[in-house]
Amino acid sequence: MPASTGPHAADPTVDTPKIITSAALFEGSGEVLILHNGVPYRLRITRQDKLILTK
Repeated sequence: MPASTGPHAADPTVDTPKIITSAALFEGSGEVLILHNGVPYRLRITRQDKLILTK
């Protein structure tokens, strides 16, 4: 397997993003609320199976 070649490939201080499937996040619901700095944001799945985040 070739070594990573991205801009942070050799930088161990850069965190790898956490991957969460939408199925695990939504758990059968059509929307979830995310609190960021005490402000709720609504993440929902549209009829076209897209994600929309609103404040």
